[in-house]
Formats: sequence, C-alpha cells, structure tokens
Amino acid sequence: MTSAPEGTEPTADRSGASLGAHSVVYLVGTALQGLGVLLVLPFATRVLGEIEFGRVATGLVIVQMVGTIAAAGLPQVVLREHHRGEDGPRVARALAGTMVLLAAGLGIAGLALALALSAAGHADLGQWVPLVVAAVALTTVVAGQTLMRARLQPWGFLALAVLATVGAQLAGLLAARGEPTSGRYLTAYAVVVVLAAVVALVLGRPLPPTVERERVRAGIRLAAPLLPQAAAMLGLLSGDVLLARLLVGESGAGRYQVALQLGNMPFVLSVALFNAWGPLVLSHPIGSRWAWTARTGTALTTVVAAGAAGVALLGPWLVAVMADPGFDHVSMVAALGVICTVSVSYMLYQGSSLAVLDAERTGRLAWAALAALVVVVLVALWLAPGAGATGGVVGVAIAKAVGYVVLMALTTWFARTHSPLRWPPRAAAVAVGGVALALVGAVLPLDGPAVWARIALALLVAVAAAALAPRIVRTLRG
Repeated sequence: MTSAPEGTEPTADRSGASLGAHSVVYLVGTALQGLGVLLVLPFATRVLGEIEFGRVATGLVIVQMVGTIAAAGLPQVVLREHHRGEDGPRVARALAGTMVLLAAGLGIAGLALALALSAAGHADLGQWVPLVVAAVALTTVVAGQTLMRARLQPWGFLALAVLATVGAQLAGLLAARGEPTSGRYLTAYAVVVVLAAVVALVLGRPLPPTVERERVRAGIRLAAPLLPQAAAMLGLLSGDVLLARLLVGESGAGRYQVALQLGNMPFVLSVALFNAWGPLVLSHPIGSRWAWTARTGTALTTVVAAGAAGVALLGPWLVAVMADPGFDHVSMVAALGVICTVSVSYMLYQGSSLAVLDAERTGRLAWAALAALVVVVLVALWLAPGAGATGGVVGVAIAKAVGYVVLMALTTWFARTHSPLRWPPRAAAVAVGGVALALVGAVLPLDGPAVWARIALALLVAVAAAALAPRIVRTLRG
C-alpha cells in the first residue's frame, strides 16, 4: 500500500489524540445512527402494535439490504484510497460519486420492478416505493459519511447521522400517530432520508467517476469481492430479523427487534470506535502500523466487552422501559444477552479486516462473511423451529452470535496469514470474559435473588472498567 505523502502521516501521539477526540463525536453519531430507533421504540411499539411494528422492522431491514448492495463494497475502498498519495482525496470523491450513481441505477431498477409487480397484482406501490427511495437515499448518505470519516471530519458524520436516523424515525412516528400503519411510517421515514441525502451531497461533494477513471476502475476491482461480503455482512447484521419473522411469525419478529435494538448498544459502541480508529490505522506509519493496531485494538475490545456485559446484566430493566408487559420479556431478555456477545467478536473482526484489506486480499473477507451467514441460517433453522415462541426468539439470537464468532475467527486467521497483525493473548482473555458475563446476563432469572446478583455483577463490571480506564486511555494516547 502506498502511504500518504511525507509529513501527512500522524505520529502515534497524534493518532492517539485524534482517536480520543474523534471517538466521542463518532460515538454520538454512530449511536444515533445505530440506535436512533431506541428513541422512538417505546412509542412505536405502543402506537403500531406487534404486527405493524414487525412490518416496519422488516421494511427497514430491506432498506438496509438494498442500500448495501447499491454501495457495492466501496466505502472501505474510499477510506483506503483517500490516504494513497496526493491525489487520494480526489480519488475518494470520485469513488463516492460512483456509489451515488450505482444507487440511482439500482433505484430505477427497483421502481421498474415495483411497477411490474403492481400491474400483476403482486405488490403494493404504497409499500414498495418508500422502501426503494429510502434505500437509494441511504446509500447517498453513506457515501457522504464515508468521505467525512476519510477526512477525519466527525461533525459532518454526526449531522448526517442525526438527520437520517433520529429525524427519519421521529417523522415516521409522528405520521403513524395519525394513521397507525406501517405504510405511513415508512413513507415519512423515506422523505427525511431523502433530505439527508441532499445534505450528504452538499457536505461530501462527490465527483463523477470519469475525473479519475483509472483509479476508480482499480478501486472497483478491489471492491468487487466486497460486494458479496457487504451483502453477507448485512445479512449478519439484519437478516436475523427476517429469519425471526419466518420462523416465529410477525409478532415474534417484533419482540426480537426490540431485543436486537437493545442488544445492539455495545455493537454500536464497537462501530463508533471503529469509525474513529479505522482511518487512523490506515494512515498510521507503515513501520509501526500493525503493532499499534494490536495494542489499541485490544484496549478498544476491553471497552466493548465491558459495555456488552453491562447491557446484558441490566437487560430486564431495559426491556421493561422499551416494551409493555404484553411483550414476552423472558425471551427478550435472554435474546438481548446473547446478542450482546456479538459486539466483542465484531470489534476483533474489524481490526483484522483492516489488515486483510490493506493486504488487498478482499476475497478472503467475502468468503469469511458468506461462511458466517451460512452458519447463522443453519443454526437458526436448527434451533428456532419447534422451540416455541420463547425458545424460537432465543434460538435466532444464538445463531447470530455463533455466526459472528465464525466471522471473527476466519478473518483473524486470514489477517495472521497475509499481514503482520498479531493480536496479543490478553485480547482473547478480555473477549472471553466479556462474552461469559453477557451470557450470565442472558440466563439469570428476571426476579428473586437473581435480581441482586445482576446488580452486583453490573457494579463489579463498572468498578473494573473504572479501574482499567486510565490504562486504556494511556494506550490509546500512544
């Protein structure tokens, strides 16, 4: 990989300072982007009910899937190319423009398919059109956010996150209050996401692919294996909601979605940290890059593991806030605890994936993601059917957690094979400890003496995190 021009590479101290300063903004932005629905979840579940809320959850998953296909695996390449030579920023803008054009083309195809299915009586345009429009707009937003990350401009990232998530979800909720249907919710959601896309174009200023034709072609070739990888990753991220709907019904999907949103809180933490950390890894001096990555990545994994354990142990109270007693709290708390373990696997995966990407072995990332997705589907089909409403929801959560372990293991193996990255033994110790505590939170009863055990363990995690915080900060500061 060609490094940035001399004088532009950050030192370890500058990287540590940027990581600390930017992580706070990225944490807020990514939390809003990944968990913005939590702000309206207590109201949405009550306004829409289990069935309509399940349809909204499924619709939002479809938007994410179509948007990922439209992005064609390019966001990772945009980050990489931005730091390759003096013309890197211009190439990154051209690749972002390619993302926007691909999204527009896929949107046209989606609308044509919707019209054909509607004419044949197999589709409702009122449901299809908002989903297609929102998917195209969301891809444009991602293009703008990727440029913001590459430029180390977290405030632009934050602005887009607030508008495209919290703003869109609130618009959907307000529309549904007048008419509590999934169609009204998704239409209002799509309108605000389109507005966010316009803001992304203004902030990001993407360029046509033709301004850097050769570099864009090379970037597309590098990104090609990332397309199936991105699709598989989205299947890992959101496909479990579709599996829940298929295996335990729409009401089960609604319960699972609530548990997923809560269990995703430490996952969003890991994504937020990566949003600040990833560009700094790829712009770090090559001589010390992977030693610095292993050291700081272990510190970040410690933070995520503590968050996963804390959320899982506090699960009963979090579920009580987000859903009324009509929902099955027992299955939701168990599923929440299992889902929390995903964040620990994902943090280690993210560091390893950077090493594989830098070695230009993107095909390995695709194979790892596809293998993990297959594992999720097979384990869900094995555990969920016939397990009842409670067991089925937990079975899908277990399938998701196992899939992410496979993803992390394969990607770490590929990183060790093709790059100098070596995770220290303490990274594995931290990961195992966080996962074990999260699983304890999943299986402890919701009442009786177990309540006090949950509180005691949560306090223990908080005290340990506070004790380790100074050392973690010193590590991140270099």
